[in-house]
Amino acid sequence: MAGPLPRASRLLRCERGLAALEFVLVAPPLLMLAFATIIYALYFSVFLGVRQAASEGARSAMAGLSSAERTSLAQARAQEVMDGYGALLAGGEISEISAQPAGDGLFEVRVSYDLSASPIMRYAGFVPLPGSVVTSSVLVTNGSY
Repeated sequence: MAGPLPRASRLLRCERGLAALEFVLVAPPLLMLAFATIIYALYFSVFLGVRQAASEGARSAMAGLSSAERTSLAQARAQEVMDGYGALLAGGEISEISAQPAGDGLFEVRVSYDLSASPIMRYAGFVPLPGSVVTSSVLVTNGSY
């Protein structure tokens, strides 16, 4: 009966293949975390691009003298900013760039971008993402008075 006991203790002390086993246990969550970080970085870059387009549109609207001029200046500048992002915004489409008076001496610029056709949204099942439409709105006072 002394034979099986040393063999079992020898198997328990064996460390061959331990690194492979640790890799199998640690690699999937680590790779998933890295992949999720990349996806969220792309999503937040789109969010910041839309926010910058709305801000730049509002800033340029302040130079207009009439509501029509403010609207055209804001829409043109917001479109320029969105076009400047190029490949980062590939796959999505601008669903709205609106600029209009918002009441007592205020002017609102709203930019919406639809990411539903973007490659980022393909991974929404893998990594929970916010909605596919990113919207930003900026209010500024009417300038040039």
